[in-house]
Amino acid sequence: MAGAGSYGRDRRRYVESGGLRGPFVHARRRPAKLVGKTYLSTEVQGPQIPGGGPLLLAFGKGTISANAGCNGHGGAVAFTGGVLTTGNLVGTMMACPPPRDGADRWVTDLFGSPLSWHLDGTTLTLQRGDRKVMLAERRERPVVGTRWRVSALVTDAAVSTSAALENSKPYFEIAGDGAFAGSTGCNRMTGRARVDGDRIHLSPIATTRRACDPETADVERTVLAALRDEVIVEVDGDEMRLTNAANRAVGLRLTASGIA
Repeated sequence: MAGAGSYGRDRRRYVESGGLRGPFVHARRRPAKLVGKTYLSTEVQGPQIPGGGPLLLAFGKGTISANAGCNGHGGAVAFTGGVLTTGNLVGTMMACPPPRDGADRWVTDLFGSPLSWHLDGTTLTLQRGDRKVMLAERRERPVVGTRWRVSALVTDAAVSTSAALENSKPYFEIAGDGAFAGSTGCNRMTGRARVDGDRIHLSPIATTRRACDPETADVERTVLAALRDEVIVEVDGDEMRLTNAANRAVGLRLTASGIA
């Protein structure tokens, strides 16, 4: 009964004040709840993300990383009550095709000044004036049953993207029975796959024989090289890092684009 009385007093304070007080605001503004979580934007009010985003935020202990579709940015983050402030965010230097080449500036502008924040269940809201971003906690996608679209190529351990990759949209999916299917960006590909922990064992991949333009042919070669024999995968929410087990300098970055 004492617990019920305490709840009643807290609720009366909430109602009488016309806003959040005490444990209510504490529950919604507890930075420790963000640590180890990744959030993906679901709604943006104000300036839109060039290329459509989405904005991906990941929180560590005193750190934040952000990516809106081009380069990744990371640095320190501090919370003072309901205010989030970042230090100087350092980004990677990958060139991105238009319009995603404007995503980095969007990230810099968003975190250039303090933002109000609150967490409501699995929804994180960031706001400054008329600018508001709502993000949902990202849950890990299964390797099997998800369509994985290639978002970047890894060659000689360097990550790159291009207009040819954007336009050709290579992908793969693994069905529950082990059937492997997809596109190199130019030709269809089929085979068999067996998922074993963080490894995918692939049979030799068969492809159709359509001729490609030189830029798309380069994309195809990298995709097939990355998917040769056995690969190592690391899934984080909707993102997959794929590395060829025999040649660790070759790989793919992929994004979940739907259920197969």
